[in-house]
Amino acid sequence: MSRIPLLILAVATMALPCRAMFEEDGSSVRAEGMAGAFTAVADDASAAWYNPGGLAQVERIQFHGFYKLLYGGVGVNLHSGHAGFAMPVHRAGTFGLAVQETGFELHSERTLRLSHGLELVRDIGFGYGLTGYNVFQKGAGPEGEDLSGFGFGLDLGMLARIYRVWTVGFMVRNPNRPKIGKGPEAEVPVCLRFGLGFHPGQGIHSALDVEKEPGKSTNIRVGQEFRIIHDHLTLRAGVQTSPVQMAFGLRTGLSKMHLDYALKTHSMLPMTHNLGVMLEF
Repeated sequence: MSRIPLLILAVATMALPCRAMFEEDGSSVRAEGMAGAFTAVADDASAAWYNPGGLAQVERIQFHGFYKLLYGGVGVNLHSGHAGFAMPVHRAGTFGLAVQETGFELHSERTLRLSHGLELVRDIGFGYGLTGYNVFQKGAGPEGEDLSGFGFGLDLGMLARIYRVWTVGFMVRNPNRPKIGKGPEAEVPVCLRFGLGFHPGQGIHSALDVEKEPGKSTNIRVGQEFRIIHDHLTLRAGVQTSPVQMAFGLRTGLSKMHLDYALKTHSMLPMTHNLGVMLEF
């Protein structure tokens, strides 16, 4: 496929105001390497996005961030950048803060997320979050003026260990059905996620996610993480069904500083390479 159709498809994916808003869900290089199957894992700062109930598992201050060119940027610097922070507070659970921007010069989507997770009883975590959404469209007004809109969404999540090596997770995003603008096409998507995790030993995670948005096909994600050399090499892989995409990832680094890489395929567009960092204090 030539560069022009690729560009048109990628731009249309970002710019159409309908259900395409805020659907770039890769907010962690680690989770993206597992094809996003992370609802029942969610044991680091990125839990603020995938399941805030998992924030209860974070025992150290963490920072993570990434920058990627979606589908190679397709000639317009189509990008996504993210920075997230999690801080445990004695007996009050863990608080998370994250910002993300996705888009290009003519259309961009920004989020600011505040989250909190805590352990209700042993092995059961509950979390919630408030997300501010902003959409900017250059020259999209009736007289060519720039447009910008805001909305606020609620996140709720739970994560429980059910039998030593098994975990289950559940999350609902935007149950309050926020809107940016007017009309049904202005709704930010509601999303339901259910996850099942298997954790037989340190550094080994197998995960299954079932994701559903109203009006869309059910998306099934399967991911695997396997630590080969403690602190120095971890491999990841995953697949999702709707749309069909493959993912691969790895981690390297030291005990409190890690570099993460993820590669994600697309059926029509070029592959996306994602590079990020995770720090613990």
